[in-house]
Amino acid sequence: MGTRISTLNIRHGGTKSAEALADRLLGYDADILVVTEFRANAVGARLIDRLAQVGYDTSHPEVGAKENTVLIAARGGIDRSWAFDESLNPRHLWCAEIDGANVCGVYMPQNIAKLPYWEVLINDAKTSDIDLLIADFNTGNNDLDKAPRGAKFIGPEMPGRLIASGYTDMWRSLHPRVREYSWFSRPGDNGFRLDYVFAVPDLARQIKFCEFDHAPRTSGETDHSGFVAVVDG
Repeated sequence: MGTRISTLNIRHGGTKSAEALADRLLGYDADILVVTEFRANAVGARLIDRLAQVGYDTSHPEVGAKENTVLIAARGGIDRSWAFDESLNPRHLWCAEIDGANVCGVYMPQNIAKLPYWEVLINDAKTSDIDLLIADFNTGNNDLDKAPRGAKFIGPEMPGRLIASGYTDMWRSLHPRVREYSWFSRPGDNGFRLDYVFAVPDLARQIKFCEFDHAPRTSGETDHSGFVAVVDG
């Protein structure tokens, strides 16, 4: 069967489509699930409860009810969780140990505010034994990762530098010259690939499947496409 990995940005806590998004997330049947723009409010508590009902353990940093952050859920339990870097806001980089694998859930800030977070990942993720970096990186290269008419990314070199530090862009490894986008600008309708799974080589070599799920975006449940990957083992 392999290990199923999924992520979805639920847009400002998912309030407008809470039950539909919860159904969508449960439908991924993921062993490891990373939810971005999660909020620790009543809607967030309901999502956690629904995940718990079907056997998921969950973790997220302590944040205010109106702050977007990362929720990590694991069907096999979470052994421990921690902030990736104590000098940065933990709501953007939150880590969990899941069945021996170290996972970093990523929700990058906008504009130049994201650059310090990218730098710490590039400099420290591999030496910190992070096996998977998952979710909304809010950056890509200015070639295939955006529509030709779309605004240029800030920090377009960052994904390449992360790869050079020892990670594989799992989707791109299977789709080397494909343009496919997980978010579209309004106005303009220009596409951007913002959502990723980066894996260490041992895991990347075991990849069986890696695709976007555009249904949550095209249905209006949220403004991002989902992402589903399957790794052997």
